[in-house]
Amino acid sequence: MDEVAYDERRLRQWLSGRARGFSRRDLLKLAALGAVAPALPAAAASPIVKPLPPELFKVLGTNAETLWSSLRDVGYHVPIDRFFVRNHTSTPTIDGDSWRLTVSGAGLRGGPVSFSLRDLKRLPPVSRSVTVECAGNGRSYFTSQQGQTVSGTAWGLGGVGVARWRGVRLSTVLRLAGLTSRAVDVQAAGLDPNYVTGGVDLGPVRRPMPVRKALDDVLLAYEMNGSPLPADHGFPVRLVVPSWIGISSIKWVGSIEVSDEPLFSPWNTQFPFLLRPDQHARGNLQLSA
Repeated sequence: MDEVAYDERRLRQWLSGRARGFSRRDLLKLAALGAVAPALPAAAASPIVKPLPPELFKVLGTNAETLWSSLRDVGYHVPIDRFFVRNHTSTPTIDGDSWRLTVSGAGLRGGPVSFSLRDLKRLPPVSRSVTVECAGNGRSYFTSQQGQTVSGTAWGLGGVGVARWRGVRLSTVLRLAGLTSRAVDVQAAGLDPNYVTGGVDLGPVRRPMPVRKALDDVLLAYEMNGSPLPADHGFPVRLVVPSWIGISSIKWVGSIEVSDEPLFSPWNTQFPFLLRPDQHARGNLQLSA
């Protein structure tokens, strides 16, 4: 269940043609161009729904970084009104009453299974305090301290927060959906707009995990700090994946694929990691910490 080892293994499998999920041409194009922030639709006045007062947040395009000064005396759990926001595009408006979670894939006994929000709330609830941290937290220091030019959001140190999440174990839902011993990977996809960068449409934000991790401690959360999950933080349901980087905790989950083969996503490699300059020159896509 080691995240780095898992990502490295899936990358090797993808390079050898043994993992599916992303075009080699598109990944090479991204490696050459670097990750570029997508353009928001002209009609989108703001990619974030909740207020972002300057005494609480530093706004970074589609994202909002929590100011540490706003957390004085607030306690262990970061209040919702000052919890950081990481959006790849914009916060979607989703009707909780009509929302459905579809679980499908060759790792199940039968066809797709659908769950409503009410269905999930009927299942045994679990509450956990979990830290969520953007993989790019502290990225700006590569430039200010090391003189290294990097792409992506120039986070300081406010792309992290601890909340009390309540929901249902992902393992419970997978077993109800008919999980089999053939299952290899579990991949959730969000309902936010497709992510387009460098002229490449990457589709919905998604990131696989091994079935062993999915069955361990992962939550499908519908509450945050005792309140219904806010829109910016994944309403109506999001994943919360303890000990893994924030992109694993997919917001606005609409579908989950349970595969019987290794899965690969650009969020396994291109975005959470930096490549050394010599790797760019050789076109080598091996991971670099």
